[in-house]
Amino acid sequence: MPTINRQISFTKDQLATIKEKASQPGFSHTQWGDDDLLDTRRIIREHYRNEQRLKCAYCMNPIASISANGANIEHIIPKSKKIEFIFEPKNLCVICPDCNEVKRSQEVTGDEPNPLKRNAIQYPRTSGAFKIVHPHFDNYSEHIIHANRIYIDITPKGHWTIGACKLNRFYHRFGVCEELVEDVALIEEEEAFHKFHEQPI
Repeated sequence: MPTINRQISFTKDQLATIKEKASQPGFSHTQWGDDDLLDTRRIIREHYRNEQRLKCAYCMNPIASISANGANIEHIIPKSKKIEFIFEPKNLCVICPDCNEVKRSQEVTGDEPNPLKRNAIQYPRTSGAFKIVHPHFDNYSEHIIHANRIYIDITPKGHWTIGACKLNRFYHRFGVCEELVEDVALIEEEEAFHKFHEQPI
């Protein structure tokens, strides 16, 4: 089951605000933080906080239940690359500050890898169009094993997501350490448990 099962559905008033903003001359992704979108951002953040049950879409670690800075709105296809998808409900989710900083720093330097497999005029409607584990389309656990601070890819899509979001940042900082040994042991125990229970009786 995907992380997000219900995309946001904007009211008529919210859609009018969005249409008015997007139709302004010279509208760009840099205006996402403008004051007249404050209420729109709040509504988006609250919807996806609830849908994701306060978990980051990329690392699955907790996000803040109250602080806006602790639950950043994420544009899965970056708004700087595809302005036409800036308000697309399936392009939105919430992520933790660390995942946001990693993706944003890549966007600023132009190094952010494109999560799409090919250029799209309309927003893709299937998982296969994306290189990233997409919270609206993909079951996270089918692509990534996550145990405490360690992330292991199961599929190419999982591998791409781990790399693009630098999910193993704990070990990039601390290297091989006691926590790594503990996390690897936890994964081995989990795999052994699943193998035992998958055996026919």
